Amino acid sequence: MVTVPEYQSNVATRPIFQSKLDVKADADDFGAAVGRGMGDLAKGIEALGTSISNVKKQREAAQQAANGGAAEQKTADPKSLESVMRAKEQENQLAAWDRNARYGEGGFMTLTGRAAVDGRADYERRLMEKRKEFGAGLSGEAAELYGRAADARINASLQSAVVYSGQQRKVWFQENAAARVDSFARDAVVNFTRPDLVTKNVAAGLLELQEQGRLEGWSGDTMMARGSQFVSGVHRDITLRLADDDPIAADRYRKDHAGQMTGADNDMLTEALESEISNEHSKREAGTILAQARRSAEPSGDADGGLADAGVPSGRAVATAGPTRLREALAARPAGSGTEAVGRLDESFATNLAAMIEDAPPAIRDGLQILGSAKGAANAVDLGWNGRALKSGAVPKDVLDYVNDHAERYGMYFPVIDDPEQAAPFATRGGTVAPRGNKVTPRALGPSTDDIDKSLAGISDDKVRQLTQNRVQSALETQARAEGARVEQAKAELWRAIDAGKTPDDVPREIRQAAGMEAVSSAWNYMQTAAKGRAGQGDEVLLYDMRRYAATDPDGFANVDLSDYRGRLTPDAFRQLAELQTAAPTNQADKRREGEQLANAFAQSEAQLESIGISARGRQGPERERAIKQIARFQNALASEIAAFKKENNGKAPSEFDISSMRNKLLLPIVLREPEPVTETPVLHLADWPDLAPDSRQALAQELSRDLGREPNEAEVMGYYKGIVSLLALAAGR
Repeated sequence: MVTVPEYQSNVATRPIFQSKLDVKADADDFGAAVGRGMGDLAKGIEALGTSISNVKKQREAAQQAANGGAAEQKTADPKSLESVMRAKEQENQLAAWDRNARYGEGGFMTLTGRAAVDGRADYERRLMEKRKEFGAGLSGEAAELYGRAADARINASLQSAVVYSGQQRKVWFQENAAARVDSFARDAVVNFTRPDLVTKNVAAGLLELQEQGRLEGWSGDTMMARGSQFVSGVHRDITLRLADDDPIAADRYRKDHAGQMTGADNDMLTEALESEISNEHSKREAGTILAQARRSAEPSGDADGGLADAGVPSGRAVATAGPTRLREALAARPAGSGTEAVGRLDESFATNLAAMIEDAPPAIRDGLQILGSAKGAANAVDLGWNGRALKSGAVPKDVLDYVNDHAERYGMYFPVIDDPEQAAPFATRGGTVAPRGNKVTPRALGPSTDDIDKSLAGISDDKVRQLTQNRVQSALETQARAEGARVEQAKAELWRAIDAGKTPDDVPREIRQAAGMEAVSSAWNYMQTAAKGRAGQGDEVLLYDMRRYAATDPDGFANVDLSDYRGRLTPDAFRQLAELQTAAPTNQADKRREGEQLANAFAQSEAQLESIGISARGRQGPERERAIKQIARFQNALASEIAAFKKENNGKAPSEFDISSMRNKLLLPIVLREPEPVTETPVLHLADWPDLAPDSRQALAQELSRDLGREPNEAEVMGYYKGIVSLLALAAGR
């Protein structure tokens, strides 16, 4: 058993009970610290449990409050609640005002650049004023609550305003820099004629770009790209400005500065200038061509009387006295009595006529001839083609079309009748050409068709050549239209004066000259006829010619100048022809159909008149003239009957039977008054009454009803028909 040694003050402990270890230990060495730690842990766990319990209770209380549970709630103070509501109401008004002040029309946040920078102070001032204004009526707790909420909103708004104004300050700088660069570019363009100023403004623009790049931190590549775009844009705009005045000079500038422009600008300018350059070349070529004088219009001899070199211009005007090469060319074209006619032509008429022939296509020009002069007059000649008179059916249509369509631009016209002095039988437009005035026309003075073709052949560029040809043709057409309009206006003024009771001598001389001697002569004839009391006695032959022309060729008739014939037409006839002319270009199908019907009616009437002995064939002198006038009167009366029928039937065209009935009515007094023997007995095929078609019977009834003024019965219609049959049989000698 182990025993604890006891202290013995004076007796040494036995060695067996002695130890060499010296132990020094305290409570911590025996676990006191662990105990204390365990105690602290227990306290922490207790606190955690309490906290969890409290959180659970609060959650349950909140849930009960949300669900309206039975848990006991604390009642809110009404005054506090009212203060909260008032504060919220005013803060809502401040919020609405702030939104509108920032994002509404003209709001601070909608401003850009300098406007935003300058507008920030005003926005902040008004915001603080509105904070005070909306909180002015609050006090106590409401004012405190409003102040906290308003300050929070204002702080946020002011912070966003600071950020936005900073952004717009950068925009302001960029706008100013861009505007300044653009200003230098514009200064360079407007001074495009001063290379020194162009260089100066380009350098200033590059310096401005460098300053902008330094402030914005551009890289070297960006700076170089911006500078290249600026320089290229300046030269591009200068090129386009030059193109407004001279595309060729603009293209030259583009080529000289191609190295200073970007590829995109070079390509754009090349494409944009291509058509303009061609147009400018064609404009210059056309101007050169049109400025040429007609070489063959020069006098044929030099000052010594010898022939001048064909290639050397003499400098004499076409209208000067003495023979010209045009007259010599005209003298080489007579046939029969045409040689004498050429010698009598006055200079201006000869020049215009020769120019028109010279400009004709070779296939037409080579065959055109002068057959003679109408009754020996010096102001009208009869043209032919390869020895044949220019009559429809006698020569190719393209020959007639050329001379009729081009005479006006050379100051001439083809009258509706062959002889401008004496009516010929139903000729419509023939081969007699007469001058309108006594001046050489601009077209006769200009280059000939051959000269134009030679000049065009010398243009190597196909596109430029085609454009030049179009431009020359357009210029000649415009010149012809302008001259025609000038003449028409002068004629209108002349006839207005005549209608007002004046004479041609009362009209200014320049108007008479522009109207032409033919118009003045027609006006004098009209006044003389009116003075003799024969204004209502028009030329029946001319009227018939006009009507037949309108029926067979409405397009050609539309181009006839009726004022040339006004002195030979009654006012009513002139009005009717003017209406036909106005209607000719419109309703082509209907007008052609009506024209064909009228032309057929004229042809059938002529055959029936011939069957009763009224014909110009084989007759001469007064007998022939009388027959021509009688035929014209009959045909004009028939045309009037057809027009009256259409008027009574709302524009409906008469049937063939209707026209036959009209013709028979007009024939009856002629047969009864002037029966004449005929050389040949015509064969008439007349149906018996039972074989007559119902439509024909109805047409007969309508014709008879107009005469009776009532509806006829069948017996009356049958008798009417038999009377017509008897009349025709009598006329035919049966």
